[in-house]
Amino acid sequence: MKKALAKIALALALGLIVITVLDGFNPLMGFLTSTPSKVFIICTCLSAAVTAALSLK
Repeated sequence: MKKALAKIALALALGLIVITVLDGFNPLMGFLTSTPSKVFIICTCLSAAVTAALSLK
């Protein structure tokens, strides 16, 4: 379970880095201000928090 959550958190974090770079190159597209990207950011934060909580056990 821990390994799967760690892989999910890593994949989401890498996707967030890509979205951030794309937003830097073309800010008019609004990659970081759209609703799907906000959901993506929330999912990334939640998966990282759950992974951290499980690793503290």
